[in-house]
Amino acid sequence: MKIFILNPNFNIERRSVMNVRARQPLSLATIAAILQDKGHEIRFLDANVLNYTVQKTIDSINEFESEVLILTTTPIDRWECPNSHINNIFKILDATKAKHKIITGSHGTVDPDWIFNKSKADIVVKGEPEKIVEETVDNLSAKGQLVDVKGISFKQDKKIIHNSQAGRINDLDALPLPAYELLPMEKYHASGFKDPFSIMMTSRGCPYSCTFCLKAMSEGNYISQSPERVLIEIEYLIINFGIKSIYFQDWEYLVDIPRVEKISDLLINNEIKISWGCNARATDIVRNQDIIEKIKKAGCFKINIGLESASDQILENINKKTTQKDLKQAIYILRENKIDVGYYVLINCPGEDKETIQETVNFILDHDLKVKNFNPAIPYPGTKLYQKLKELNPDKKFSWENIEKYAGRIGVRYSPKRALMVLRHYKYKKKYGKAYFLNPKFLIHLVKKK
Repeated sequence: MKIFILNPNFNIERRSVMNVRARQPLSLATIAAILQDKGHEIRFLDANVLNYTVQKTIDSINEFESEVLILTTTPIDRWECPNSHINNIFKILDATKAKHKIITGSHGTVDPDWIFNKSKADIVVKGEPEKIVEETVDNLSAKGQLVDVKGISFKQDKKIIHNSQAGRINDLDALPLPAYELLPMEKYHASGFKDPFSIMMTSRGCPYSCTFCLKAMSEGNYISQSPERVLIEIEYLIINFGIKSIYFQDWEYLVDIPRVEKISDLLINNEIKISWGCNARATDIVRNQDIIEKIKKAGCFKINIGLESASDQILENINKKTTQKDLKQAIYILRENKIDVGYYVLINCPGEDKETIQETVNFILDHDLKVKNFNPAIPYPGTKLYQKLKELNPDKKFSWENIEKYAGRIGVRYSPKRALMVLRHYKYKKKYGKAYFLNPKFLIHLVKKK
């Protein structure tokens, strides 16, 4: 079969709260590798990193005359925090001529009916897509019955049928290497990382349950690749694409410390020269201080921490399972090991008020943290935060189309805009004094910002 696989351009829709990143769409590339191995003719387009317009994307798909179009609403680096505004994807689905249009991603996983109501998609994949898409395409090739494929919803004679859920992929080593050769690898970049750059995702899922995190794409158990499989992919990237730096896109890289230690030993003992970064929880860093020296030796130079807030009350409200003390210790440990630290910080989580905002500001300034963005907590469908939104507003209807209107507006005292003004007030007051608006240093700061 002729199959077109598309990572759409998320930059041309109206701006979402979450930014768009130039990172490899690995899940789609893995699907491409699976289908290529089965003899299908594949055309792959990462319209996102190539910055294709909607019309150019449509033309590319129609020129290929594909029988099947596979696209995602959520690249793998945004599975847990997707962009909400995807109307351009619906334009593509409606204007292309493929007989079957298969859509993967977070949006359809939690609300397939919304996808069908908004577009001419005929198959929606729910959850981890690789094996489900493989089985779906096998079924289409054999002209079988889609009702037999677990993990999809589909249209049949204008009726929407929801099949039972598919299980998780328990053996990630069994998946082939992503078809990196189909991607414009020279186009992918990340701030602070050496080029050529790539992401990898060596595990899926997370054992924690923060109220704001969308876990629908990897619901349940934490499942990981073996250390040996991780090394194979790293070596493949270095040999074939000259990759010099990698960001492990795993939701929490330090969950399984013996595994991390084995990966580090393999990198060190095989003299693999690669710079890399990852996400990690403050508590995992504090409880496993001995591993930090080893991962540094193995090439780790950057760890991003989900700080979220420095108020213990807010951290408890969002079920973060960390404390301000944990955050302080983790930052100290990483700095002692000369590992750069990045921070994800939220504003206006439930319970936020001027006191909790001030706690976060004081913590950031007292520890000289380089925080670039303060994002309002988005109540994604499928999260506990979304459930709280519905409980507080029983007479209103919510969907992917309007949830960003409620970002940072659940159980809080201020609007997000007002909260950021309060945050800046405390920041400037602490840095420049109570009458900061008269301080020449503050005025110079304002001029530099412009």
